[in-house]
Amino acid sequence: MLISKRQWIIAILAALYLYFALPATADMFYELYHLTGVDAVYWGYSGFKAAGYYLGVYEHRLLVCLSVAAAILIIPVLFKIIRRR
Repeated sequence: MLISKRQWIIAILAALYLYFALPATADMFYELYHLTGVDAVYWGYSGFKAAGYYLGVYEHRLLVCLSVAAAILIIPVLFKIIRRR
């Protein structure tokens, strides 16, 4: 089965996002919290800040990002195979 270009793009963007932009997302949530004052936005900030920190110090960060990309590519194919049976 062929994997579509769209799936490749989504997988690559997700891996790049996890590798480079996760802490920046936490900063966006932090600024948004100060603009709105909504507590749920602060929870989002806390989650992204923790995820960005722990992924940033994890020695196998690249492997995790590539695994997420592989999962994005493989899981839809597996569902198609299971659905055909």
